[in-house]
Amino acid sequence: MILVVDIGNTNIFVGVYEEGKLMTTYRTETDMHRSSDDYAILLQSFFVSKNWNVKITGSIVSSVVPSLTQVFLQAIQKLFAITPLLVGNKIKSGLSIHMEHANEVGADLISVSVGAKEKYGYPALIVDLGTATKIMLVDKNGAFSGGIVMPGLKVSIAALVGNTAQLPEISLICPSKVIGKNTPDAMNAGTIYGHIDAIEGLCHRMEKELGYPCKRILTGGYAPIVRDKLDEQFIYDENLILDGLFILYQKNGDTLK
Repeated sequence: MILVVDIGNTNIFVGVYEEGKLMTTYRTETDMHRSSDDYAILLQSFFVSKNWNVKITGSIVSSVVPSLTQVFLQAIQKLFAITPLLVGNKIKSGLSIHMEHANEVGADLISVSVGAKEKYGYPALIVDLGTATKIMLVDKNGAFSGGIVMPGLKVSIAALVGNTAQLPEISLICPSKVIGKNTPDAMNAGTIYGHIDAIEGLCHRMEKELGYPCKRILTGGYAPIVRDKLDEQFIYDENLILDGLFILYQKNGDTLK
């Protein structure tokens, strides 16, 4: 079995693959105060809850939280006695990076883009709703060629609440109507429908700039909030980053020998 892990700013997303198939997933909140022992216990508890006597033979980790990268690598080493691969500049991805500074492209962006390219082909626009909302371009030649980063849904609400005196903290729930009849609905409508219109508008602008249409793929932890309100052109894939990580593991298996 292969363990794949994506360490994001909000959540840590874990998947287990057996014979090329995703068997199960697990999400836990990112906590920079936890030790490698804490994360080892969390992982072990997850497998115990599944009643699995798991034999993990390999692992790959993507991280955008530098302070947790080595912590989690150590947790996996302690629990399974293996050395995980780490997504970075030296890993073989099969993805050309056409950016001014290729080393600035995050491990999560590489993993998601590899997953989208392998599963759906290209050109493609990958919309990833996490702490930040990213729209990544895999162009008609199959290269990562840039994208857009904007505040995510939760960040937007937090900024709104934190910078106003009377607006309350609310849960992110998409109202049925755009015109809010109470303060929470008005805040959610502005944030969520505004986000939806931004995604659709930016994808349209990117395609216009490119001069050709692209497949549109939706993923990320907050994607379910907007999924049913986006137009039908968007392919929803909740496990895209995990699949991308597993593909990267397959491409780099020889480095473990």
